[in-house]
Amino acid sequence: MCVGLVVVILAGWLYTQTDQPPLIAMLAVGVGLSAGVVAAGLARRDRAARHRGSTAVVSGAVIVTVMVGCWIGANSPSETWFGPIVSHGSRTGNEVALTFDDGPNVNDTLAIAHLLDAYGAKGTFFTVGKALAKRPDISRALMADGQLLGDHSYHHDQWRWLDPRYPELERTQRVFKQDLGVCPTFYRPPHGEHTPFMSWVLHTKHMRMVGWDSSAADWAATNAEAVARRILRSVRPGSIIVLHDGLDGNLTADRSVVLRALPIILSGLAARGLRSVRLDTLLGVAGYGPSHC
Repeated sequence: MCVGLVVVILAGWLYTQTDQPPLIAMLAVGVGLSAGVVAAGLARRDRAARHRGSTAVVSGAVIVTVMVGCWIGANSPSETWFGPIVSHGSRTGNEVALTFDDGPNVNDTLAIAHLLDAYGAKGTFFTVGKALAKRPDISRALMADGQLLGDHSYHHDQWRWLDPRYPELERTQRVFKQDLGVCPTFYRPPHGEHTPFMSWVLHTKHMRMVGWDSSAADWAATNAEAVARRILRSVRPGSIIVLHDGLDGNLTADRSVVLRALPIILSGLAARGLRSVRLDTLLGVAGYGPSHC
């Protein structure tokens, strides 16, 4: 009984601290079932053994809860446990921010910008450093068109975010400075993965980490209508919407699904009285910082 109560308390606490209840539900069920099995086995033993076993189960529940909490803190696009991260703007206005990750892309990035222009909208393009270095002309065209650019790491891989020094940030900022003459103040971690060390590096650079609150997993989608429905179902005033004009900095990735979904999304936003603006407009802070990045 006591073990079960501890499990419920731990799972309940974690539930209140995160926006990912399905994960917490799985945690609670998994730990609860394990605790129940162990407790049932202990019931057949002597009192001392039951006490030692109960202590072990409680300790295990605490460890599992902390581990899952760390996973959430590192992977959530909105939780601030590991440092500040912005996932939306003011909920009282009529503005949202359409953001695009993983570009530039030779086929689709500028086509996306032209679609935004056709609907009187602007976007924010979180740019991968290695792709920018290869095709700075695309990003220059985005800037000339009035779109905002942000930092999205240099390599966009699965493991460099774990480096406490996080040199990816400075390397990408140098490419921005060299090729475009600007220093973005907004950074989006690839896949939303971040650590307290990364947050500190951003702090020293006077930059802001940006997540999102509306996503459609468009990187793995082929149905444009489904992508648009998912976005329009989750969007709210102040939402930061994430889509992808590239994939992992691949210059030639097929992102036509976003091109097909975007008119539906923009029309749906307009029907709700919402308009897409640059992230600096939504948040009311400068999108580029001092030139000595």
